[in-house]
Amino acid sequence: MAQLKKITKARTPRELERLVADDTERGWNVASRMNYISHDPRPYQMLLKFNTEREQVSL
Repeated sequence: MAQLKKITKARTPRELERLVADDTERGWNVASRMNYISHDPRPYQMLLKFNTEREQVSL
């Protein structure tokens, strides 16, 4: 399977850091620097990737 990608968006840099920290605990990896897009309602953005090719552990 391919890598999953998502863009995490926030209104403040601190909020973005918190959201990224939560996502990294769930297995997402940071794939870009923080970007600021002034015309967006949530201007602070970061790309995250999730590698689905890893070995799955069965319980």
